[in-house]
Amino acid sequence: MENKLGKMLFLGNKDSLGLSFLIFGLLVWWSGIAGRDLYLVPALVGILIMAYNVLHANSFKNIFGNSETIKAWNSDRTLLWLLFIHGIVLTATAVFKLYSFQWNIWDVGIYSDIIFNTSKGKFYSSYYLAHNWGDHFTPSMSILSIFYWIYPSSHWMTLSKVLALIVSPILIWKICDNVFSGKKQVYYVGLTLSLFWLFFYAPIVKSSYFAFHPSSLAAPAIFYSFLCLQKKEWWKMVIIFIFLIGLKEHVASVLIGFGLYMILNTHQKKSGVILVILGISAIVVIMWVIMPYYRNYEPAWTTGNIENISLFEDIPGKLIYLAKLLIPFAFLPIIYWKYGIIAGPAIGVNLLATGKNLYSTSFHYDDLTAPLLFISVILCLHRIIASGFIKKYGKKRIFHGLALFWVGFVFALLPASPMRILWESIPSSTDWQILSELKRFDHISEGKRIAVQSSIGPLFQREKLQWYIQNKGQDCGMISHIYSIRSIPVEYVVLAPQIGHYGINDMNLCLKDLSMNSQARKVPGFYHLVVYKRINNIKPTN
Repeated sequence: MENKLGKMLFLGNKDSLGLSFLIFGLLVWWSGIAGRDLYLVPALVGILIMAYNVLHANSFKNIFGNSETIKAWNSDRTLLWLLFIHGIVLTATAVFKLYSFQWNIWDVGIYSDIIFNTSKGKFYSSYYLAHNWGDHFTPSMSILSIFYWIYPSSHWMTLSKVLALIVSPILIWKICDNVFSGKKQVYYVGLTLSLFWLFFYAPIVKSSYFAFHPSSLAAPAIFYSFLCLQKKEWWKMVIIFIFLIGLKEHVASVLIGFGLYMILNTHQKKSGVILVILGISAIVVIMWVIMPYYRNYEPAWTTGNIENISLFEDIPGKLIYLAKLLIPFAFLPIIYWKYGIIAGPAIGVNLLATGKNLYSTSFHYDDLTAPLLFISVILCLHRIIASGFIKKYGKKRIFHGLALFWVGFVFALLPASPMRILWESIPSSTDWQILSELKRFDHISEGKRIAVQSSIGPLFQREKLQWYIQNKGQDCGMISHIYSIRSIPVEYVVLAPQIGHYGINDMNLCLKDLSMNSQARKVPGFYHLVVYKRINNIKPTN
């Protein structure tokens, strides 16, 4: 047992000592202990040892582990254990973030509100008093409303996102199994890309830490649709594409990417052209016909405005964004652009935006680009192996040197570790006390229209819910419509001054405003919450 464990940890071979340090650095990083960048110390030692071996050893065969080591790791259980442990960590993080008030009305609260109302047969947002599809086109998200019949909670959304993330590496492995002929190739590429998906690739890892957005559910559908393409299971592919289009208005860019890939790399060129046409048509119809209809043709505040599109604005920022996307993949999707084109339209959507968040890799806006890039990298690696490049240059010092340089670069760009995010998400004792008071308030205010601050909004599931806000230079009030700020009568206003209050610039001003409102009285019995109940109507703010 000890001997096997030693082999799995790369301790059975002196040439693999550097890799042992590298793995230890990864464990330090994963644990999140003693600061964000402590892992770089053992990782750097490992890279230096491996570099020394590359320069001085007569054989480079065992630099990255001997055959016994690989055999010890080469098991389906390896991936399943990784998925199981990581799934538990992500699930716990999602639950704790809700209970530590790190989620806000944007986006968890709004989408949970939409799904809750959908489960009641009402396709509208309580916050907006407008149809769901006026902001984002998300009919496929309605599937989650089934679970709200069992128990209404925003946990269903965040857990579905975790499931989508965890299932994806299995599908990545399946794609590798279809692409590569050798079992070793499947193992090397499948495991490496699975690790990248779960831990190393910042755009998707940071997205996993983000609250929720319908596009969070896209990855497994994208991977499975490519499997259908490989197997020529066209009807399954069509069904999946319909689901994808219903996740968000721009997801049809996936169809365009698939179509371009088919035109350049397969014999189904006519089908590829059809997909490109359908993808472009779907985006145009959804963004400039359907969505305007459901917002009564009022100007869009987030999407659909031509003035919000500019390819040449903030070019340095967009180049940095491209570098962050492609450096971990050694720019292979650019070098082998006929495969990388599958991700081109999705990346292009982000590059066309004027909002910097869309090309920052720090939010959820790479939910489409990431899986498409992973598919392209699999195809690129297959091309490289098939060309004989590895056999010809794989044992040369310069190849190992470049590989180590790339490993060092990837390590330097690692995002915050899963466990560190988990530790930071654990609710405090004050948080638990506030949760207890919110539960009591929810009971006494059941069925009433309430206005809440953003950080507690996701905890409420009801048809009559408003967001209490105060932007800089404005009065305190409620958002009742997405396109203008104006208030409607509410029965209760509930605030929690001790926790984050995104959307309220001056909490003291709002507390003072409520205390001076003759139409509202403070509800006693709450220590951490500030609750006001209307006498007639709480004064609107225009």
